[in-house]
Amino acid sequence: MNRIALTLVRGVFFSTAGLLPLLAHGQIYTCKDAAGRTITGDHPMPECANSKVLELSKAGVVKREIPAPLTAEQKRQQQALDDKRRVELAAEEQRRQQDRALLSRYRSEADIEASRRYYLSLSQDLIKRDQVAIDDAQNQLKTANTEAEFYKHRKTLPMSLRNKIDDANRDIAYNQKNMADHQAELTHINGKFDETRKHYRELVGAMPEAQASR
Repeated sequence: MNRIALTLVRGVFFSTAGLLPLLAHGQIYTCKDAAGRTITGDHPMPECANSKVLELSKAGVVKREIPAPLTAEQKRQQQALDDKRRVELAAEEQRRQQDRALLSRYRSEADIEASRRYYLSLSQDLIKRDQVAIDDAQNQLKTANTEAEFYKHRKTLPMSLRNKIDDANRDIAYNQKNMADHQAELTHINGKFDETRKHYRELVGAMPEAQASR
């Protein structure tokens, strides 16, 4: 009498008497049904449709594990994880492209500083233009106010003179706002290039061979 007793497969016991006829087919499938009963056969069984299935070899060794199908909630969670991972991979690839572009554009920190000076000069030119416009408007206002002195004893100024004063005040306010915006842009440009220089140093520091070649 064959005394093969019980085969343990990941915590599941199978009787030798029950396995021997199935082993003749070359492989067996086993699972637990909804009631917790062990189901065994020489092909995947309908009772195992919603359960984890183990496929065994002739020797009773687990060849593979077929996981139970995901529930609707598990599918939703898996989809959410997959979507998040895709977004993270896309963001990582974008960062890598930006890093490559940075290293390609600037060969040294001197290049970064040269670029900083260029963009600062553009804003500084705009500030000078704003100041010229403000000075012109203030001169026009001064002229209009001087002309208004001739009408100080009247209740109202001529419409044309009022328009000159209003236009001058409007031009002064408009160009003062532009100047403030362009001055703020100077701060923004400096901050941007400070970050660029810092990140450039980090990239070069992480690439000793590139640092040496520079």
